[in-house]
Amino acid sequence: MEIPVHARVTCFDGIVGNSSHIIIDLVTEQVTHFVVKTDRDGKQFVVPIDKIEGSKRTFIMLNCHKEDVYQLPLFYESHFNGYDTYNSAPPVPSPGIDASNTLYHPYREAETGAQAPPSESPWARLAINKGAMVLATDGDVGKIDEFVINAESHRITHLVLRQHFLLNKWIVTIPVSDIERVEVDTVFLMIDKKAVEALPSVGLKKFPWE
Repeated sequence: MEIPVHARVTCFDGIVGNSSHIIIDLVTEQVTHFVVKTDRDGKQFVVPIDKIEGSKRTFIMLNCHKEDVYQLPLFYESHFNGYDTYNSAPPVPSPGIDASNTLYHPYREAETGAQAPPSESPWARLAINKGAMVLATDGDVGKIDEFVINAESHRITHLVLRQHFLLNKWIVTIPVSDIERVEVDTVFLMIDKKAVEALPSVGLKKFPWE
């Protein structure tokens, strides 16, 4: 299915706005969402592709009403990775899509054989955003840069904190089983900074194009 950017987005009851970005899951190599900027107030919403009834180069038809779009999650670009996040340029959905209009879920698999926490962790299914602050029991340990996920279940197994100078590590990987609770964009851990620093590192799998 073609999902154009800068296309008019139409619902059952009329035009709702324009498409602005495509969002890709690099683990599954699939487009999962696109972003619509609404005509009514300029707000942007993240639209799952199963809302698309059909599309052509200049328009996208949705299988819902305009008000349904306003109930979808608001779009924050900081929650996703841009093409310049990676060491080399990741793929785009098609040659006609500009890389600057393509965003990526901040997901990555662990290297083969890397240890994962118990899959029954209640936080494995939770929607935690990139950029969320992570607090140990004795203070701040940084912000989330990426997530390690299980490719089969697509559940989060670890939080990834990169270039973290508060701790003596370049990459910190925190199992979701060490999360006590999540409030808005803050993750509270059950362990202190020293325990975070002592956590074993999980090797992160590189994408084929990296």
